Amino acid sequence: MVESILRRAKAFIGLDEEGEEDRGYGQQLEMSTLLKAKKEARGESGGVEIIFYEPKVYEDSLNISTRLRGGSPVIISLKHLDPSEGTRLIDFVCGTAYAIDGHMMKIGESIFLYTPNNIAITSADDRSSLEEEIAFSQEKRETFFSR
Repeated sequence: MVESILRRAKAFIGLDEEGEEDRGYGQQLEMSTLLKAKKEARGESGGVEIIFYEPKVYEDSLNISTRLRGGSPVIISLKHLDPSEGTRLIDFVCGTAYAIDGHMMKIGESIFLYTPNNIAITSADDRSSLEEEIAFSQEKRETFFSR
């Protein structure tokens, strides 16, 4: 029993070469599944589930787009795709995001974040600039009204 658990854990994190071959093409890694199971075990619920995909073939773009259209944010790592297929996959998912008024941000060398329209993406730099603009605008308003 313990050996079975260790084998599954190794396969999950990619240390078991046999488990990797058994997964085959088109499988995606859903890290949120493990986190969701832990939350349920602790009695927690709710929140947003972010799905992490490492597509192996272009056809995985359909599964990714379906999840995005369903309202789940997705992170895509293109490390297993050759550049031309990766470009096609990103173009397809960008089209899906555009169609649902979603958002997209490149967060790494070949890592992309897509969110539905109800979840905005804001970088820390943009956020601090926005906060500075708001503070400056309020300061100008206070100066004007104090006269």
